[in-house]
Amino acid sequence: MTELQKFAKAYVGGKGPKFKVLKRFKVPLSPEERALVMARGATWNNHPDPKKNPIPAVWKSIVNGKTWYVTNTHRAYNVTPTLKGTINRYHAYIKGTA
Repeated sequence: MTELQKFAKAYVGGKGPKFKVLKRFKVPLSPEERALVMARGATWNNHPDPKKNPIPAVWKSIVNGKTWYVTNTHRAYNVTPTLKGTINRYHAYIKGTA
């Protein structure tokens, strides 16, 4: 069995911890992660002056020692094990549900 097959068997796309569990184990993004989120434009603009204080649209949770990155609105959420994957999901889907 190749490494790719092992990964595919262990991770079924879209599966991850439930939202309440992710929220319970939320931790802050590292400065490097936050900088990447900001540079890729994955931000919410609900501050009176969004250029002054943009809010990251991606957050991190560590559940059972595994890191998950989450992006959500009040209607939907997406979770992936990689930061870049979550940023892409924000731009592809979540931003449109806001």
